[in-house]
Amino acid sequence: MLIICQETLDKIIQDAVSHYPDESCGMLIGEKGQDSVVEFRPCRNVYDEMHARHPETYPRTARTAYLIDAQEQQGIFAEVERNHQEVKAIYHSHTDHDAYFSEEDKLVAAPWGEPSYPGMSYLVVSVWNRQLKEINEFYWDQGQQDFVKRSIQM
Repeated sequence: MLIICQETLDKIIQDAVSHYPDESCGMLIGEKGQDSVVEFRPCRNVYDEMHARHPETYPRTARTAYLIDAQEQQGIFAEVERNHQEVKAIYHSHTDHDAYFSEEDKLVAAPWGEPSYPGMSYLVVSVWNRQLKEINEFYWDQGQQDFVKRSIQM
């Protein structure tokens, strides 16, 4: 489970609120072998761009979905590897919805029934009418073979 300082939580909340009514997204970075998050890296949600190009493949919009640009994601993963760090979590916001890990989220995180990034958490931030409602972490529980929720206290 993640250890996130208040300053980092504030940055995540600010990012989520500033992108409202669209979903925001980003990555939380930390040192290898540690549970602490040392950096928040906001990312660009390119879902609307992909929807415009391929509406059949990307049927929703950034209002209800997020997609981190593949080159940006690869660049962040390469940078943290060079710095002997790791991506601890991928975060995204839900606008005018609770902070739950949807079936779509689970499918993206574990497309073959096992997580694509073992040990990585997912943070979901709920924003209603530009106000934070809640933040939840979802992490893979091997025994349950599912993602388990942990509420982040503010």
